Amino acid sequence: MKKMLIIIGTVLLVLGFNYAASAWVYVPDQGDTGWQTYSYTVGSAGFAGTAGFVVSNVVDNYAYSELLLDNLSLGGGGTNPGFELGNLTGYNLEGTSFANVSNSVTAYSYTTYAPTEGYYFADLQGLYNGVTTSQFSNATGQAGTVGSILETALILTPGTTFSFDWAFLGSDFSPWNDFAMFYLKDQSGNIVFFEGLAQIGSAPPVPLPSTLLLLGSGLCGLLGLGRRVKRRVG
Repeated sequence: MKKMLIIIGTVLLVLGFNYAASAWVYVPDQGDTGWQTYSYTVGSAGFAGTAGFVVSNVVDNYAYSELLLDNLSLGGGGTNPGFELGNLTGYNLEGTSFANVSNSVTAYSYTTYAPTEGYYFADLQGLYNGVTTSQFSNATGQAGTVGSILETALILTPGTTFSFDWAFLGSDFSPWNDFAMFYLKDQSGNIVFFEGLAQIGSAPPVPLPSTLLLLGSGLCGLLGLGRRVKRRVG
């Protein structure tokens, strides 16, 4: 068995198989992520439109999660990339969304978040009376209910990287798996790219690709055949 595993592992390395984990960061009930950095590099066509940030409830209740943002590169046309004006100049809150600019937030875990750049960061809050977020879903397919959406104009030349620091404070409980997302919207208002950042809950098991299972099955068969041939010869 040990020999079989070594052979399979060697073949997988040679063929270059890999199956990366999801981009979502999962946190336990009332957990938080710590500061993370997200980077997006635009393709050869460049990009002109809007960058959006979402924090959403999954059930309307009085517990709400938060998305902290800081150190945006090229955000808001470069006018206020790190919220250092002490306000949301250059950003737009959708509908009844709520966000403020702060220099300190303490999570349920008692972790205190300070800015990663300058003196201020944005605190986007998924309030139960916020804007509708049903157009977005978490990693497990649960649609949002209400929360907050923050947008800023964004123009990127080909090959440019847009990045920001973020932290998700999941103040709710499973199965109400609140979440946070990032998206890009073109000048016609169409969402052309989106990616999940974090949600409450546990990561689902990652199934092995069917090609990998077939390969393993075939290798096991070959090893078995080799043993039978050896016995006959001996």
